[in-house]
Amino acid sequence: MRTNDWNDWHCFVSVARLGGFTRAAERMDVPKSTVSMAVARLEQRLGVRLLERSTRRMRLTEDGERLMQEIGPLFERLEDIADHVDAGDASLGGVLRIAATYEFGSMQLGDVITEMMLRHPKLSIEVDVVSGIVDPLADGYDIAFVVTALPLPDSRQVARRVFDTSRSLFASPELVARYGLPRTPADLAHWPLIAAPYESEWTFSSPDERESMVVPLHPRLRTANAWLRVRAAVSGLGATVLARSFCEDECDAGRLVPLLPGYEPNPLRIYALLPARSLMPAKSRHFLDAVEALLTDTPFSKPAPWVTINSLPG
Repeated sequence: MRTNDWNDWHCFVSVARLGGFTRAAERMDVPKSTVSMAVARLEQRLGVRLLERSTRRMRLTEDGERLMQEIGPLFERLEDIADHVDAGDASLGGVLRIAATYEFGSMQLGDVITEMMLRHPKLSIEVDVVSGIVDPLADGYDIAFVVTALPLPDSRQVARRVFDTSRSLFASPELVARYGLPRTPADLAHWPLIAAPYESEWTFSSPDERESMVVPLHPRLRTANAWLRVRAAVSGLGATVLARSFCEDECDAGRLVPLLPGYEPNPLRIYALLPARSLMPAKSRHFLDAVEALLTDTPFSKPAPWVTINSLPG
């Protein structure tokens, strides 16, 4: 009687889902050779080639595409059920893979990560620093935190807006002395500016909140690193929009001053992205609960429900 080795099928699904043998091996915590041999055994058993391999890329063949359509959802459902089962706090284990920006990871997630690992001795956490929007499923993350002032693109990912944080316009006193105190956002037309890579404009709400004023951006400096934007602004290289928490010490010391009181730039929105799965894994659920508990003691907005990105309100 011939039996199926479902591990071979699982290896194929992981390679197809993550786009390569290396990522699949890292995700499954096995040697790359184990994954490669498993897929080769499955191809030999089925009598078809499932993957086209080259030194630069890997892609599914037509037979591989058909097989993935058939069995991919089955393994995804099994993983949902296995990850969702939670026999108690002490049982949480495995590896939780997180992507986050440097600032959000260091300022908001540090306490949550250390507390989770102390509470769950069997749990390991890996944090990658990213600057843009990542795909949790394709890139192998359980949770990806995104910080942006723009709407998220359509996707099959699941997202929750964790919180909003208000921002203000800041500049050094020397820059204000050079260009004069701006009275409205339009006065920034000839100012040197510092912006994040994703920003093509800043939108300010008027003091009465009845209209929005848009400032097109042609900045001297673009960087995703908020600390570098602070340093450049303190040096007088330009005015920049920041969350107050990023430059509180500089403001208290008088190295930066807030500008345009009453005009509020569009806020930063922090989203948590997960792969589009019907059940949330226990380790992800516990981590996000811990993040939410931490944020209840902050002035940020209350977290919104989980939705797919393509139905997410702006």
